[in-house]
Amino acid sequence: MIAVVVITAFFSLASTLQAQQFNRLLQQHCAECHNAEESHGQIDINTLLEQTPLVRNTATWRIVMDRIRGGEMPPEDAPQPSNQDRQAMLRHLTEAIDNFDYSAIENPGYEPAKRLSNIEYDNTVSYLFKLKLTPSKKFPVDLSGKSGFDNSANTLFLQPQIFERFVHAADEISNEVLSEKNAGLHDQLHINLRDGGRVTPAPFLNFFLSRAFRRPVTNSEQQRYRDLFIDTYLETNDRKLAYKKLIDTILISPQFLFRSEALTSDTDVYQISQYELASRLSYFLWSSMPDDELFDLAKQEKLTDRGILDAQIQRMLHSPRADSLGTVFGGQWLGFQHLGTRIRMDPIDNPWCTDTLMSAMRTETSMLLNHTLRSNASATELLLADYTFVNEELARHYRIPNVAGDEMRKIDLVSPHRGGLLGQGSLHAITSFPGRTSPIVRGNWILTTVLGTPPPPPPPGAAEFEPSVERRRDLTTAEKMALHREDARCASCHDQIDPLGIAMENFDFFGRYQTRSRGKTIDARAQLPDGTRFEGPSGLKLAIVERYHQEFVTQLTRKLLSYALGRQLDYYDEPAIRTIYSDMKSDSFKLHTLVHGIVHSYPFLNKQLPPRKPDAIQ
Repeated sequence: MIAVVVITAFFSLASTLQAQQFNRLLQQHCAECHNAEESHGQIDINTLLEQTPLVRNTATWRIVMDRIRGGEMPPEDAPQPSNQDRQAMLRHLTEAIDNFDYSAIENPGYEPAKRLSNIEYDNTVSYLFKLKLTPSKKFPVDLSGKSGFDNSANTLFLQPQIFERFVHAADEISNEVLSEKNAGLHDQLHINLRDGGRVTPAPFLNFFLSRAFRRPVTNSEQQRYRDLFIDTYLETNDRKLAYKKLIDTILISPQFLFRSEALTSDTDVYQISQYELASRLSYFLWSSMPDDELFDLAKQEKLTDRGILDAQIQRMLHSPRADSLGTVFGGQWLGFQHLGTRIRMDPIDNPWCTDTLMSAMRTETSMLLNHTLRSNASATELLLADYTFVNEELARHYRIPNVAGDEMRKIDLVSPHRGGLLGQGSLHAITSFPGRTSPIVRGNWILTTVLGTPPPPPPPGAAEFEPSVERRRDLTTAEKMALHREDARCASCHDQIDPLGIAMENFDFFGRYQTRSRGKTIDARAQLPDGTRFEGPSGLKLAIVERYHQEFVTQLTRKLLSYALGRQLDYYDEPAIRTIYSDMKSDSFKLHTLVHGIVHSYPFLNKQLPPRKPDAIQ
């Protein structure tokens, strides 16, 4: 026993001394250029060292490791660390990043109450009243946080301007619900008048409140809204106005506008309730409120039964409401939601670029995502699918024959280039400049968005090509990029970026396949840093599956988990990600395993209380 204690103490001391040496070397060689006032490359060493454990900023530390390993940091004109010191820094970072022990971490992350996103609000009021309502068209656009999704808790605040829009929306919704064309809803909202003018609420009031608040209502809440209805009716003698006041008040209440969860627990970390699980599940898979079946299971306290929960996941995935995974999750992860708004061609000069074409392009990508999810395909099929979804206009745009009509439908593909995410016109359009492609933008998008391995940020003032290179009409894009990589400062990043973008050059700026551009044959041959050679989009897809499959599946897992939790991921989510990846690997990377893994994950089923404030100084 004494020996174990001594050995443990020895390694603890060694680790501390190693960390002290690491901090000293970074301060000596890096902090002069990388500090709060002068953060070259957007790196502030002092802040990074303060944020422990170091895995909190893994991506940034990997950039530091690459710079140290490649001899690029510190710069040549600065005092250089010895080779022994370089190796010591790399050993410490490898131990702190690659060998970090996640086994003792059980932290589901703190998620504050957040308001419904615009999409969630539209879907919720539509389902609540069984009407197609889109009031958020008049709302400010939701911002996306670092997670990349607009359902992130750190962006969904309730500013006064937004609250005013909610007030106006409630007024318009209640008018629509109570209009003559929706007279059938009057019976659902019926509250009896009896007992000599006294007004007594029917059971529907409790039902409606519990659905609007997505949980059972308290007696005091029921009484408050009952009194509101009665007081309004007695004051106006107008049942419709009393209904309207009731609906308006419910729709602007925090209990409706916010996805809040109880914070009452004897421990810092605890399992969420049945009703909270129903809401997390429905807003994950449907971007909307739970349905009656979820509410009933929560009421019976059966939803946490693993078999029942798994059955609900399957039921929900096959519901049309799960199309939100393709349109909302997919659109925000991959960025194709911006096609037709931020990204579009001038319709006067480009009459072919119609709203219906861009809508079909967005739908094609969302349908691929939804189809693979519903059919429990392998994640690999997202890259290698030999089919796609088109209508006549989109097929004509792609030069695919024998497709007639406006309806989007699945078709088998002859060309090996078109299938999968990297063959989608929507994604080619959002990774191009107006009227021309950009291999650098496309390569960076693949690394960052698809693989989750973003390159370091470009140095200040960096351009796609030097002006002297850009003006040379005798060079192909691939040849210009080869000249660009001759600069050692550019090569370390562009050796990763350029091959991916060059292989996509056969797709023009709006996703049409081409073999020639500006009178020259397109050279889509490329080589990865590890020496793997390939050509064109079909070769690129196979190269990614062969060389970067784990990165792709892990990135898909990270993004879907972040979307499901409604927050940016942190280092303490890594155990869940690794468990899900392992389960997927054991099941041929099936997408249902991914979804089930997320729902059963520790952060999805548990909650942490907000950080405690330090005791006030006496």
